[in-house]
Amino acid sequence: MRQEIRPGAWLDARRALWLAEFRWLVVADLHWGYAQSHRARGNLMPLWGDAELADRLDALAADYAPAAMVWLGDSVHAAEGAAAAEAYLARSAVPVTVLAGNHDRRWAGAVQRTLRAGPWFFHHGDRDEPVPTGCTEVVGHHHPAAHLEAGPGSRLKFPALADSGSRLILPAFSPWAAGTAWNERRAPGDALWVIAPHRIFPLPISLRPAEAPAP
Repeated sequence: MRQEIRPGAWLDARRALWLAEFRWLVVADLHWGYAQSHRARGNLMPLWGDAELADRLDALAADYAPAAMVWLGDSVHAAEGAAAAEAYLARSAVPVTVLAGNHDRRWAGAVQRTLRAGPWFFHHGDRDEPVPTGCTEVVGHHHPAAHLEAGPGSRLKFPALADSGSRLILPAFSPWAAGTAWNERRAPGDALWVIAPHRIFPLPISLRPAEAPAP
């Protein structure tokens, strides 16, 4: 399932952005090695997540046959995640450009901070970067999500893509990411594209969460 959110820019329900002109798949905040990083610090989390990341990336690559992928930073959660990320990169048949995020500080695999392609300017989003004139920023870092009321005392949260016109903020690709509620962070005119189980839809700024369309 996917939705065209701008001409030639498609949001895939698997939390990826497809740029048809360049045949690029763009994802953000993979956080490879999330569980391993926590276990190394004494938090006994289940060893889960990395295989799911690889499977979802492989499925996207099979469906789109992209010319390239872009990882928008925080590709690893901490140094312990480097092995899983490097293993995927080593076997990937699709060229991957890895941009540096704040979680990648100790990983030599992420050095480049920005990338431009036509009207798109990519970076992680953890710090301000000079944006070329006429470009739309594409970032991650913030893990946007949408809260929707599902009845008395019941609230649902879905990953989302935030579009302010000059900037797209991608949902976190990591299966561990809970997401940051973005409903009230939008300015008038901003769009919040909700990724629900059976549809992708914009949450209008004029609606309170309780008034949103049912997913």
